[in-house]
Amino acid sequence: MSEAGSGTRNDDRGGGRGGAVVVGVSIEGHGETAVRWAAAEARDRGVPLRLVLGLVIPRGGHGGLVGVDVATGLRSLARRELREMREAAQAVAPGIAVSEDVVESDPVGVLRAQARSASLLVVGNDGLPRLLDLALRGIARGLVGHVDVPVVVVPQGCDPRVRDRADGAAAVVVGDDGSPGSRAAVRFAAARASTRGAPLVLVRAGRDARLLSEDVPALGPDRPPSVRVVLAEERADRVLADQARDAELVVLGSGEHGWRHHHHPTRPGLVLHASCPVVVVPPPPPDAATPAASRVSQEVTS
Repeated sequence: MSEAGSGTRNDDRGGGRGGAVVVGVSIEGHGETAVRWAAAEARDRGVPLRLVLGLVIPRGGHGGLVGVDVATGLRSLARRELREMREAAQAVAPGIAVSEDVVESDPVGVLRAQARSASLLVVGNDGLPRLLDLALRGIARGLVGHVDVPVVVVPQGCDPRVRDRADGAAAVVVGDDGSPGSRAAVRFAAARASTRGAPLVLVRAGRDARLLSEDVPALGPDRPPSVRVVLAEERADRVLADQARDAELVVLGSGEHGWRHHHHPTRPGLVLHASCPVVVVPPPPPDAATPAASRVSQEVTS
């Protein structure tokens, strides 16, 4: 069994190959959508898939009935859930390497520890909405800002085959407020769109959107086939959700003025209501070189 702990920096920022795609599986059995998406992601990246279940055993390990060993029962349920999730993953991507692990610790701590060797952390939001609102906010707070790899939340009903729709050209949408917290998100989204040959949509929204530029930031070597900037004075979460309706991914930043900041217009509610996976990308390491903020024209074509 692994020991849960705090995450350490992983230099694979999720845009390339590298470590395994790690999925947090719950014993309640609401994670199949996330597992299927993660399996397709691991297949496309050419990396292993790791299914991890953080299991909290009640103190004493026994219930109120004589002879009932709760700990043994929970471990059995956890192993069965992982077997079922493994089958779901292999149905999507038959050739990928899949590993399973039950870790007796709290799920957030387990996923933080898994970040050390991961390229992505993936969780789902299947289940009951009122409970999920509390659970997901807890998971997001526990992971975003504490791990150095992107965190992906996959909504219920998300079709992992959307990446193949229109020859893989479903758009990648990213929130861009020009802050340090969004720069890494833009780079991640640009690399994703470039790799898949998909359009990139940069959303600049909120009360001060009229003050933002319509220019496209420097994207480095990752040049998607097209880039479009959307400016809107509506709340950013609403604009992002609308733009991401037929998208493959919507990408957010974190950090000083990113997704976790209480003044940021992109609310965590986007995670609960988006129709495609939401990726929260960490900022680059403090010693990372920041590219010059040169600009190119609004519409970029190959």
